[in-house]
Amino acid sequence: MMNKRRPLLALVVLATLVGAGAGAVAVAAAPAAFSAGRHPDAPTTTTAGPAIPASPTTTPPPAAATNASSVPRAALLPDLKTIVIDPGHGGLDVGAKGKFGNLEKTVTLAISLKLKALIEQNMAYRVVLTRDKDIDASLENRSALANNNDAVVFISIHANGSFRTATGAETFYMSLTDLDEETRKLAYLENNSSQLEKRISEEAKDDVKMILWDMAQAGYIKQSARLAEAIQSELPALLTIEGRPGRSLAVENRGIKQARFKVLTGVACPAVLVEVAFMSNPEEEQKLINGEFQTKVAQALYQGLVNYMKSMGSPPPPAPAPSPDPSPTPAP
Repeated sequence: MMNKRRPLLALVVLATLVGAGAGAVAVAAAPAAFSAGRHPDAPTTTTAGPAIPASPTTTPPPAAATNASSVPRAALLPDLKTIVIDPGHGGLDVGAKGKFGNLEKTVTLAISLKLKALIEQNMAYRVVLTRDKDIDASLENRSALANNNDAVVFISIHANGSFRTATGAETFYMSLTDLDEETRKLAYLENNSSQLEKRISEEAKDDVKMILWDMAQAGYIKQSARLAEAIQSELPALLTIEGRPGRSLAVENRGIKQARFKVLTGVACPAVLVEVAFMSNPEEEQKLINGEFQTKVAQALYQGLVNYMKSMGSPPPPAPAPSPDPSPTPAP
């Protein structure tokens, strides 16, 4: 009789234990239910999912190897010196407009991007653009950007405009006094493009902290003159325009000039403004929008920069060789 009751008693004890365990689980779940913003007695809906087998130990996958070419240059070489390139105009300020409707702001940005790529491929320098897209950038903020980045060189790139028939390339550096009427007019046109800022909302202006000193460029006139000379010596040979069949029109070498350009005034390093050709000249306009020609201009500016650095006794260090892409890690 005793032996027959033992299975029944065991079943009763087991049911009691299971019931107690379920109650404990319900109590433990109550705080979580309150914290989720619902009453613990409220019905819940559970969506069944595929069963996931338990794994006693989980080994994380090996970290992907970093491709050095995807890491910013400043991170790889934190001590890089900086060159600032200024694509003239931008946004509402279109600059000179050609007979065929081409705009100076578009050409200057294209040449600047090519020059940036050349420098980074061949020199151990960091290159900063005052704008890398079609946006408004004040003349003061362009100068401040160079100073904030401790630039060693500042190159402002433009395409010239004139109401008269004019052709050729010219390079300017800062003047404390304008030298002639034509130069004063050009400086006036370049400087007063910033009046467009009055039509730009405060939100659209650059968030660059200003580090400007009145007439900061005055301490770098001699170095800027040498930079202008080095760049100008490389430009005219590129600017040969094809005219009628069998005829070649040589482009004038307009030489080196000084002007009181506002964009140069506050820059605390050697700085020049380069007018690479005349957008107002229909033949030069066609050249300026040609990608191959833009590349040649960038190469001339680059070579002029290299020659300047050599003349100052500090040839540019070569860019570090890119690291080869790591071989893929074989699957275990």
